[in-house]
Amino acid sequence: MSADVPLQTRRDLAPRELTVVTALGTMVVVSCLWLWAVFATPADARGVMAITGGLCAVLLTTAAAVIAHHVATGRRLREQARAAASRVARLEREIVRVAEDTLPALGRQLRGGSSVPDALSRLPQPPDGPLQQLLKATANELDGLERERAIAHASRSATESEILTLTRDTLPELVRQIQAERKPVASALAGVRRPVHAPLRDLLTETAQHLSEGDRRGAAVMAACAGAAARVQAQATSLLARLRDLEEQYGDQEEVFADLLDLDHRVSQLGRLADNIALLSGGRSGRRWTRPIVMESILRGAMGRISAYQRVRVHSTSTAAVVGYAAEGVMHALAELMDNAATFSAHGTEVHVYVDEEDAGVVVTIEDSGLGMRPRERRHAAKLVSEPLDLRTLSGTRLGLAVVGRLVDKYGLTVSFRPSARGGTGVVMLIPRVLITQPRTGQEPPAAIERQARPSLVAATVPAQAAPAEEAEESLPRRRRGQTLAEATGSRPATAVKPQRGGREAAARFAAFRQAGGRGRPAGPASGDA
Repeated sequence: MSADVPLQTRRDLAPRELTVVTALGTMVVVSCLWLWAVFATPADARGVMAITGGLCAVLLTTAAAVIAHHVATGRRLREQARAAASRVARLEREIVRVAEDTLPALGRQLRGGSSVPDALSRLPQPPDGPLQQLLKATANELDGLERERAIAHASRSATESEILTLTRDTLPELVRQIQAERKPVASALAGVRRPVHAPLRDLLTETAQHLSEGDRRGAAVMAACAGAAARVQAQATSLLARLRDLEEQYGDQEEVFADLLDLDHRVSQLGRLADNIALLSGGRSGRRWTRPIVMESILRGAMGRISAYQRVRVHSTSTAAVVGYAAEGVMHALAELMDNAATFSAHGTEVHVYVDEEDAGVVVTIEDSGLGMRPRERRHAAKLVSEPLDLRTLSGTRLGLAVVGRLVDKYGLTVSFRPSARGGTGVVMLIPRVLITQPRTGQEPPAAIERQARPSLVAATVPAQAAPAEEAEESLPRRRRGQTLAEATGSRPATAVKPQRGGREAAARFAAFRQAGGRGRPAGPASGDA
């Protein structure tokens, strides 16, 4: 126990203290030795011995003190190094625990809505003071970031809600007011919900201005197209009237009459094209009727407006008539559907038209023997004839179904597509009962329809083989006043009709039919032609 106390004292002494103690101890020992050596030396040499021994004693004491100081300093440094290493290891363990456990738990609590003091009180605190300060600073920063994140999230949600409202409600309403109601920009913007955010308000204003400008330009273009189409319609009507006069004048000269008939038919197709442009541009057809038109005349007039009229076969016994204001629209729609059926089927095949009277109205079915339509094409065709027309979605140059869609919307018709039993496509058009009436007693078709139907009359009633005019006159049906063509030809056996080879041959046969069937008809044009 007594031996451990000095050792413990030496361990506790600082290097300076240990140096002093060592120097004093060494000086005492060396002094004793020096005194012994001086007294042991002869008297005559004691002076030299005293000086030499004193110097050696001083040097020895100094060396011992220096050695003791270095030993104590080294020992103290080693102890400090061991303590520092131990502290570093402890700090590393604390840092790992704080990084892996404490900080994630702190973040979860702060995101859950806890305040910084509550979150810190629920977590184990690190024993090291700097780590505690670091943990508090991190908690404050996380709390600030969490508040900023909540503010940013609320702002983003509000912006997304504004954008959704803008795209789903505001913009469609703005487009409707500008394009459908023709309101100015200021009135249209006043009638819609304005966004709260300034950039979105600027975007809405800019969009309204562009929509108004585009609508004005589009309206100007449509008006120009409608005006141009109206001029073409007027020219076509005037030219048809002139051709009618020439046909009446040169009806007995077959060669001239054939050329006039061919021109008449081509002008009729040109008039249909002008009507298409007018209808798509927001205009109206160039013809109007003031009295009901029987279905037979409607079908013949539609056939007379297409180039492939010779391939159309009509199967109808209907005696109904279409009211005058809708007759031109129904005739035009049927012409477009017949033209589509003839265009998209082989050249030598026939297009069959069936007319049936039902409780809902008159059903007209047009069937061809073409390649048919895939389901996707049928859906596209049904969309064209049933939904509002957008001219920007039209592709190519075929506008027939788009025109039919305009007429369907205007007169309340119904058009659907289905596969045909003949291998092609069947188009079913329902003329509603509100447009159907009964013809007047002894009603004759208007002169314009009769003129358009001339080529189809020839194709429907004259055999394909060439024959003299006298034989043709005997073989053609004679239709009395007030009798329909179906009634006149109902008792005659059906004959296969091939496409005619030239306008002159058709004109010769039509001249014979005109002489045979028109003897009891009064001269002069029929009323109702506009």
